Amino acid sequence: MTTLAQTHHATTAARRVAHSFVDTLSALTAAWQRARRQRAALRELEALSDHMLHDIGLSRSELYSIVAEVTGAAPATRRHVMQRMSGRAAT
Repeated sequence: MTTLAQTHHATTAARRVAHSFVDTLSALTAAWQRARRQRAALRELEALSDHMLHDIGLSRSELYSIVAEVTGAAPATRRHVMQRMSGRAAT
């Protein structure tokens, strides 16, 4: 292998490592931001009284799953179930 080819190979490998590092850092940052949003949303919902939660159709035991669905950490199954239930009631 010539010196030019070796240099190109090393540069390409270094770029792959750098891109991999940046991708990992971006994923970690996104996960940290998602967790921060989840904690903030959970704190806000937990601050509501049981009466207020009931008024908006929630119980305290659902808060973790609701926050996970809203922030994208879990599939939005509650919304789909509620839509199906309201569709049945309308027919």
